[in-house]
Amino acid sequence: MKKLVTSVVVAAIVILAAQAAYYKHQKRQAGAALSAVERQALRDAPNSNKALAELNGQASSPSGALGQLRGQAPATENAPASVPVEHGVIATPAPAQIQNAVPDRSAFVVNDDGIKLNITGRAAEYYGAVRRMVKELEGRNLDLSETLGVMDDSYADVWAKLNAIETISRNRNIERHNVHLEGTLMWVDGVMRDRGRTIAINTCRVFFHHANNPRSEIDEGNRRVDQYLEEETEYFEENGRAEQALGRLDEVILAFDVRGYDEIKQHLKSREREISARYGNRFRFAYLDEIAKIPQTTEAMRNELNVLVDRYNGKGLEKIIDGVIYSRYVGLLLELKALEYFLNRGCTILQSGRDLFDSNGQYVTELDAVVRDPAGKVAVVEAKSARVPLPLAVVLHDKVLVKLDAYSKNRSLLEAAIGSKLDQVIFFFEVGENVPLEPYLKSKEEALSVYYGFPVRFVFLDSSP
Repeated sequence: MKKLVTSVVVAAIVILAAQAAYYKHQKRQAGAALSAVERQALRDAPNSNKALAELNGQASSPSGALGQLRGQAPATENAPASVPVEHGVIATPAPAQIQNAVPDRSAFVVNDDGIKLNITGRAAEYYGAVRRMVKELEGRNLDLSETLGVMDDSYADVWAKLNAIETISRNRNIERHNVHLEGTLMWVDGVMRDRGRTIAINTCRVFFHHANNPRSEIDEGNRRVDQYLEEETEYFEENGRAEQALGRLDEVILAFDVRGYDEIKQHLKSREREISARYGNRFRFAYLDEIAKIPQTTEAMRNELNVLVDRYNGKGLEKIIDGVIYSRYVGLLLELKALEYFLNRGCTILQSGRDLFDSNGQYVTELDAVVRDPAGKVAVVEAKSARVPLPLAVVLHDKVLVKLDAYSKNRSLLEAAIGSKLDQVIFFFEVGENVPLEPYLKSKEEALSVYYGFPVRFVFLDSSP
């Protein structure tokens, strides 16, 4: 009977997979499907606040044994930078000083990379929490170099955003700064007025995982800018989410840091022609290597970022500095909390912060941690922050199914890299105020485990300082 039930469940998943083609952003389907409520909500999601309410209210109690597995939207993973962070002792306030600081915008915390963080900001608070966590993990036989080496990408992101705004605006007033579009993971860098026209500026420093094979960086960068452009054009189209939040926009300038790859720039120029054919003059592309001098070393980037910190201290664009660095510290703190969680349960940390590449040197996925429990079972651990309210099915797709697809497709490669049979996958989630997300994800464990062929489990923790 158990074998029959399993066969029926797997067959049902395969049959329902065909229904997933309805959504224009849906990429590769692993074979699961959405309930009618989730399907309709995702149809509406790009332009409807009602969709968010429906998903958070109704879809958290799925009916049927399958648990409605598949959502939408491209996935984006955080990744380590190429230069590991050196965690030396730099003159910084003690943790209590960070938590209990009197609001003084002239006071800074200097982090381990020499970057000044305003003591009143969230980045400084989370930096203090990360340092305390690192201290607690000292002496527990861990190599944290890859886990901790994540901050330089964030510094370069901040530099790119602020330099794009400075260069493009040419001292014209930036009226709005770092505006979040509700129900998305997008923040609009700036909105300026120019001779009666309203212009939005958003900057993308092309992301890729550092690889010995340049082709891996180029291919991943192109994939990610395609995902970025898909979102940007959707949100910034006339009457789209951006205009709902910001008012009418006459033009959208998208600035790119292609990080030295002409192949990525040429790909973007091709995409720009396609977008112009569809949207006319609404979108304009700019390239940072053509309008600004980009720092070529880690030290130079950090020094220039500190100049920007001083320049925008107490001003609107400071929100970008604090927001981007804070966001990276949130993910880092959660990964460290995950390591502590498993260590406290007698597990051995086999790997942390490791990237997985195929035989051609192409990036496959990132492994936040690989752990072995006291019984000898080996699990891949993925730490995910999901604080921003999003449709539940979108979170499931972006943060869970994309990872499981990668593990399943490359299981032999993954097991060779971890040196063991894969016994289970554990997602270590922080949901913040997204209370319905926890039971929603827990309800998916059985169906996900049956479909992917290895146990899938969700653990939840609040990592707030």
